[in-house]
Amino acid sequence: MNAPDPASVDYLCNLLIPGAPKSGTSTLHAALATHPHICMSRPKEPWLFFRADSGVERHNALFAHAQADARVFGESSQGYFADTPSMDRIAACLKRPRIILLLRHPVDRALSQYRYDLRRGIETDPLDVALRNRGEDSSYVYDTRISFYRSVGGYLAFSRYARIVPEWQRRFGGENVLLLRAEDFHATPAAVLTRCHRFLGLTPLEQAPPPARNATTGTQRKVMPGPIRAAARLVPGGLKSSALYRRLRGSVLQGITPAMPDAPDEASLRLLRDALQEDIAFHAGLSSAD
Repeated sequence: MNAPDPASVDYLCNLLIPGAPKSGTSTLHAALATHPHICMSRPKEPWLFFRADSGVERHNALFAHAQADARVFGESSQGYFADTPSMDRIAACLKRPRIILLLRHPVDRALSQYRYDLRRGIETDPLDVALRNRGEDSSYVYDTRISFYRSVGGYLAFSRYARIVPEWQRRFGGENVLLLRAEDFHATPAAVLTRCHRFLGLTPLEQAPPPARNATTGTQRKVMPGPIRAAARLVPGGLKSSALYRRLRGSVLQGITPAMPDAPDEASLRLLRDALQEDIAFHAGLSSAD
């Protein structure tokens, strides 16, 4: 039997959760996946629309585990959130997808992203320096040290909801974009999930509160310091695949993970609040019952 022509195959994906970093999308992704009619992608963050050459068959393979009665196929890649080329590719490829944007308070989100990057070993600058030098840089680079994309900075850029949200609404229609506050999801997860299910045209599912995923407090360093990385290159390849090596590596990384940083100084907080005034007001204006 001949393989189908890729041009004649439709994308299965009809739901995207392009959340900004540290907004709770990992938890929402996992919670939505428990609904019998929703199939959420594996892995959670494929980033395929971030690249120009992904293709329909490669994207559909994210849902190879779908049950026969699945009606919603979703993925959650944070790289799409502020990236207009990704938005354009999504609009060109998908037929009237639903978009769920989970928005955390702009200042809290920025601080959480900074702390997360610091603990992973990706961020090395003090907060005020990182904000001044890279706060508005929304670009990503592929980092071979962690074998994935990472943001260059973007602590301010990814909190600019008043600019970013209208871009999604313009491309996909306001009726197809659900805006949620992360604080509401944390406080009343069942009510927020009910909103999501109804938005997706599904019968709401009663379920226990979802466990938090990807919490900053549990973050472990991902980037080895230079001397340790150099020593690791001397370890034979066969040993690197052993359980003992993985445990030792995990112990080393845990031991060198930076502590949670102290509360930011007042000058940095003022910088964040002043820069994000419009976005703080945008977030405050979101309804918990739309």
